[in-house]
Amino acid sequence: MEGDLATCFERLEGVLIRRALARARGNKTKAAAFLGISRPALYARLERHGLRADED
Repeated sequence: MEGDLATCFERLEGVLIRRALARARGNKTKAAAFLGISRPALYARLERHGLRADED
């Protein structure tokens, strides 16, 4: 990974979110629980990473 530390963390967060969603088979409540964050926080992070929060 290239870039500053903040950029690396941002990329890592996106990877972790995608993995949590895959593990939860798209269930956002379960994915948020896997990540240890609230569902609204997950939705905000999905938007920040350009992922579609409305897909269930």
